[in-house]
Parts: sequence; C-alpha cells; structure tokens
Amino acid sequence: KVSAIEAGWLGLRPQITLTDVRIYDAQAREALVLPSIHNVLAWRSLLARELRLHQLVIGDGLRIGVRRDPAGELYVAGLKLGRAEGSAGVGGWLLGQSEIVVRNAEIEWRDEQRGAPPLVLSNLELKLVNSRGSHSVGLTARTPAELGGSIELRALVDGTESPDGRVFLQLGYTDLAAWRAWVDYPLDVQQGQGALRLWATLSKGELVEATADLALAQVVARLRADLPPLELDAVRGRLQGRLRAEGYEFASRGLALTVAGGAAIQPVDFQVGWKSDSGSLAASRIEFDPLMRLAGSLPLPAVLRERLAEFEPRGSLTDASFEWSGALGDVQRFSARSRFSELALRPSGALPGFQGLSGSLEATQEKGKLSLASRKSVVVLPRVFPEPRIALDSLAGELNWEHDGAQGLTVRVASLNFANEHASGNLFGSYTSRGDGPGSIDLSAVLNRADARHIARYLPHPRIMGETARDWIARAIVAGEASDVRVRVRGDLRQFPFSDPASGQFQVSARLEKGVLDYADGWPRVNDIVGELNFERDRVDILARSAAILGARLAEVRVSIPKLGRGAHVLVSGQADGPTAEFLNYIESS
Repeated sequence: KVSAIEAGWLGLRPQITLTDVRIYDAQAREALVLPSIHNVLAWRSLLARELRLHQLVIGDGLRIGVRRDPAGELYVAGLKLGRAEGSAGVGGWLLGQSEIVVRNAEIEWRDEQRGAPPLVLSNLELKLVNSRGSHSVGLTARTPAELGGSIELRALVDGTESPDGRVFLQLGYTDLAAWRAWVDYPLDVQQGQGALRLWATLSKGELVEATADLALAQVVARLRADLPPLELDAVRGRLQGRLRAEGYEFASRGLALTVAGGAAIQPVDFQVGWKSDSGSLAASRIEFDPLMRLAGSLPLPAVLRERLAEFEPRGSLTDASFEWSGALGDVQRFSARSRFSELALRPSGALPGFQGLSGSLEATQEKGKLSLASRKSVVVLPRVFPEPRIALDSLAGELNWEHDGAQGLTVRVASLNFANEHASGNLFGSYTSRGDGPGSIDLSAVLNRADARHIARYLPHPRIMGETARDWIARAIVAGEASDVRVRVRGDLRQFPFSDPASGQFQVSARLEKGVLDYADGWPRVNDIVGELNFERDRVDILARSAAILGARLAEVRVSIPKLGRGAHVLVSGQADGPTAEFLNYIESS
C-alpha cells in the first residue's frame, strides 16, 4: 500500500518518490512501513527486462526487524528472504541495483540460531553501491552503550560466491566479550575492554590478511584450546597477520603490552615469517622478562618452547634479525644479528651461562662475532670451575668463532678486558673443540692485580688440572697481593699441566706482596712474603726476597716443589735472622 506517488525526471532518468509505503505478509498483516522511498530508474531495466534502479533512497524513520530462525532462514519484517526457482532472490535483486541508501534507520537483529539476545542498531546509515560485479558497502550505526556506542563498517568486494576484497570495521570503546553473543572470534576472547579498528582482506571468500589497531585493557584470551589464558592489563598498537604459501607472516607496529601483575613490554615493531622448513624474525626490541611470563600462554612451536625452558633467557635484544632454514629442531642454516642488554642465559650442556651481558652479536652456522661492553655481569662456567659463577664489575672485548664439521669449533679472543673485586686484567688467545675431549687451548693473560686469598675460586676442575695440584695450590696459597701476573696455557687440555714439554705449555708468574704460604701439613706458615711466584708445568717455585716464619725474618728464601703429585717433595731454603728462642719454636712447630 502506497499513500502517495510523485514522479519526475533527474536529468534523463525518470524518478519516482513513494510515501508511506506499507508492506503486508501472506496473512495480510502489516509487516513493514517505509516512510519514504526515492527511486531513480536506470535505462538498463529495458535490457534486463526487470526493474533496475540507478538509485534507491529509503528516508528517515525506517524501523525494521531482522531474524534468523534456528534453521538458519532469514526474515526481514516477518517476510522470509526465500529464493524462487530460477530467481536470484531479494539479495540478488539488491546487488543488481546501482546504489541503495538507507538513512537514519533502526534495525533489531534476532539470532535464534545462536540463541543470542536482541541487538538494536539505531541511527543507522547505509550506502550500497554495485557496479559490474563490484560491491561497495558503507555502514555506520549506534550500538547499545555496553557494546561501545558506535560501529562503522566499510567493504569493497568483487563477486558474491567466493568474493575478493577488503573490509574495515571500527568499534568505539567496547566490551569485546559482550560481542561474543553475536560474533565468533578467531580466538577465545573471554574479557577485554577498549577500542578496535580492523582491516581484513578476502581472497576467494577466505580471510588471507588482517590488520588491527588495538587500545584494550584487562584482556583475557585463550590462544589455543590446550593453553592457559593469556592475561594482559593493557595492550596497545597495531597487529598484522598474513597467510602465505605453506606458512604465514605476523607483524606489529608500536605494540606495547602490560602483563597481568605489572611487567611491561615497551612499544616494539616486529615481523615474523614462518614456514615448515624456514623462518625469519625481525624486531626493534625483544624483552625476555615479560615474554617469559607470557610464553606459557602463547602458541609456540614445541621445540622453541623447550629451548626457552632450557635457557631461561632474560634481558633484551634490540635491532634483532634472525633467519633460518630447516625445522626448528634441525636447523640447517641460519643468520643472526642483534644488540643486547642485560642478557642472561642459563648454562646448558657445553654452552656456558651468563647474566647481565651487553654488547652485539653477528652469527651464522659457520662463524660469528661477539662484542662485549658489560658492567656488573656474571659468567657461569660449570664445566670449567667447581664454583661456576664468576662475578665481574666490567667485561669488554671481542670474540670470534668458526665452526665446521671436520675442524670442530674454534673460538678466538682478540682482546678481552675484565675486572672484579678479586682481579683485573686482559686475556687473548684461542680455544678449539672437536667434540672428543676437553679441547685445545692457546691462551695468554696479563693481570695487573689479583687477590691470592680467592685463588681457589679460579682454579679449574680437578679433571682439568689434576686433583693433587689443585688441592695443594688451593690450600697452600693462603693470602697475598699479586701484580704483573702472566698466564700462558697452550696445548691439548687432556695433557694439562703438560709435564712433557712437547705436549704443551703451562706457566704462571706473578709478583707477590703480603703473601702467606702454608706449604705443608705440620710445618709453620711462611708469612709476609715479598717476591715472585712461578708455576711452570708441574713445578712450583716461590722466591721470597723477604718473609717471616714465627717472627724470624727470612731472606732469599726459595720454596720449590719439583713435581706436583702424590708424594711430592717441598724444598725450602734460605737465610733466617732471629733470636734463638724463635728457632727453638720453629723446631717445636715443625
């Protein structure tokens, strides 16, 4: 039923305006009232032999209900959107019109198939433009306050059965979980409030690319059914995902997170590419501390999850770039480049651990370079020292390494400066491991100071230097201030301390002051030693220009052990000057 009809021309096109249009259902009940409909007819109606509109405008005041029944059938104002045999149906007719505009409408959506409550969109503005198989849609509307108050949707697609195109969606400040009644998320979003903008790309009806701008708080989402929920106090930035042949790409721009409990990830840009046999990662910054708190909730590959648990990384990487080929558990080739700060890794197998390292790294499967500029760091060497943690006030220098299957691993130290409360100095040299023993070493070190009270902490495991030699040095050298300490080690460590000169070289020399030597059980200590200390292979010599035993002053005292080992002899000779009583005391105490 139409209350009034007004006709005219828009240029060369005829136009018809219908007022107070009432549509009735099959039972003659009023189903739909349209305040006004403005139609501009298209001349192509003559070619199509059906009504085609250049423009259809439905004016202010439209109130309409849309329903999906439990079987999935759609009804508009109680009228079923069916399709007659041989007909494209209402939907096909709508897509056949050039332009359709709806102004200031109200739509109530009822989804009985989902069992969702009614959803009312008010102040709805809709524009649909169709041209040669391409369809453009623009929609804005007000939503209930608990859903954010506003929604904007734009789409441009080609085709209808398996369309290609792009979609844009924007929600005002909203409760993401509240939308679950009407929307299926790709993730199990259980909680979250904030604003959202989303761009999506379709190819043959499938989602192949998506970009989201987020400003959310109190987010709880489960990223995979077998993982615990991911809980974030805040997330802000841009996320992008893209499907590729046999893999995917995932990226962010300015992404900032605050993990539930307070740990924060500062804004970061990153890009990840992943295939079954290769991958890449580039990031402006990676902060391991909050990342490790999130790792249990992230859908990481099993091999990567195992490595994170094994090494427990801490600290941060900047300007990081990694590429690899081969499965993660069997990487064939890789390249890595990054700067790092306060980096920490737990030792594992033959790899040492460390804490608080800063510097840069460049590496491939064949070679690499490590530059260090660290303050207040710790190096953990459980395979070298019984007390594996060595705290350092400073550590700076450069290491290079090469690795190939035949020659094994070779590490070269051009120069490494170190200092802590016990010693300071510089070392350089090389180390080679072929996997059949402790390896070979060619190392030189110069220490400008060392505190002999802590020498036991810096002696290698007995399996490296021998149990007898290690025990004697740790017990006998009680105290002393050493300077101009020079260390030279060269040879296969299985032959240490290189008793046979042809097998290698081991030598330690130092100037000693305020030294205390407990050279043998049952003999009095030598105190106040000023002189030189020399270890050469399995021989020890201490030449004291001055010293004291039980108050007697000594001069030109030489303490020698010609050969360290079981049954070793300690030879002490020198000149003593003191009262007779002190010599008698020496006899009683020895």
